[in-house]
Amino acid sequence: MKQRLLMVMLMAGAAVLAQQQLLMRRAPRLVRLMPQQVQSGAAALDLQFSRPMNRASVSDATRLEPNLAHRWMGETTPLRMVIDSDVVLKAPIALSLAGADQRALMLEKQQWWWDPRPWLIATRPVEGGEQVQLQNRSGDWIAISQVWPAIPSVVPLGNGRGIAMVRRDQNGTEQVWLAQMTTNSTASTLPELGPPTVNSRKPLFRGEVLFAHLSSNLNGDLLVQSGGFRPGSDQALLVQADGKRQQLALKPSGPMQLLPAGGGVVMPVYDGLTLRALRKSEQKPQILPGSRELGAFCGASGRAVLIRHWPDYRRSIELVVPGQAPKQLHLGDQAVLGVSCDHRGQRIWAVLGRWEQQRGNHELVLLGEDGQVKRRMQLNPWTLKAGSPIQWNPATNQLLMTLTQANQNDARAGLIDADNLQIIKVINDNISEAQWLNAG
Repeated sequence: MKQRLLMVMLMAGAAVLAQQQLLMRRAPRLVRLMPQQVQSGAAALDLQFSRPMNRASVSDATRLEPNLAHRWMGETTPLRMVIDSDVVLKAPIALSLAGADQRALMLEKQQWWWDPRPWLIATRPVEGGEQVQLQNRSGDWIAISQVWPAIPSVVPLGNGRGIAMVRRDQNGTEQVWLAQMTTNSTASTLPELGPPTVNSRKPLFRGEVLFAHLSSNLNGDLLVQSGGFRPGSDQALLVQADGKRQQLALKPSGPMQLLPAGGGVVMPVYDGLTLRALRKSEQKPQILPGSRELGAFCGASGRAVLIRHWPDYRRSIELVVPGQAPKQLHLGDQAVLGVSCDHRGQRIWAVLGRWEQQRGNHELVLLGEDGQVKRRMQLNPWTLKAGSPIQWNPATNQLLMTLTQANQNDARAGLIDADNLQIIKVINDNISEAQWLNAG
């Protein structure tokens, strides 16, 4: 009996060893491609392999078409390919993948396609109310939401895998909905690339509220501030990308914004702005006193652009660098209608406006981090729609703005070159507001 048991154990051990040897000699495989929302380049892609890879070998053997400047990061797996920040993408990228693992076994050569360019989404007036729609590459519009009486707020998730929306009914009450999406920005054949598709569309919580404010970060987390019908019913709900929910014990004096990289939130209080961690920490909140509002985050650098309101009704634009006092870039009597910045906080765009002869006169200005005006352009006959954002996208180096004209109720989506400030295209379709949805 003992001999038979010993024989069985020896055979099992031999089988395990044989299996290990077989696996060790097996060629490495690409497990999956994962687009990443990094802030240090035009676009980034993580490549997960079945075994640790030789980064230098993969870098030398892999080819891109078009031949774009890029770099490889990581030690084993995943490896990250980052397209340089000064590259402007105008078409999908063909990725001819090859290379060896750390045992010098070769990866089977294979072809993939990747399109890091963002998607244009817009709230559009339709029969019966409004609807959130996405424009595909051919210019056709695809419905994302149902038709609702009004949609006062839309926030794309930072990872590109969903869109949060606020639905308002005829009585003025609101409800928060989330459309979860599957992205199609990587594929083995070019025809498989396409816009994201809606998996589900449902309310985030039961019941209606008096108001709701939304914010998302690059991880895909969503912050929902809402207020109910009873005193003290205000709440701040953090819905993480994995679906977990957390009630935040915060009492802001206005809308909060999640930090792009996650982990924190910028919260307005009555005497300024505070930066707080989302998890309990012994570290005291950082506070920036004064009548300021957050204009835009500049992701990779940790910088941000603020708009400051002065008692004499002037407005200033400030660049906040971690560990330093705010740097004033602009001060004047013009209204600061919107701001945006690049990843490093080296280019800051602002729309300045004043009323002249009963109509708005809006000017788009490009500032350097030293406050020097690099370029300016009058938007006439267009104006930036009040309350709409200015959004810059690194993949295409374009600004997206919601533009209106005098005596017109409907707006248009305007694409503007971020360097020379020339209008590339005004899409001739009626919208209420336009935004970018990242390619996830």
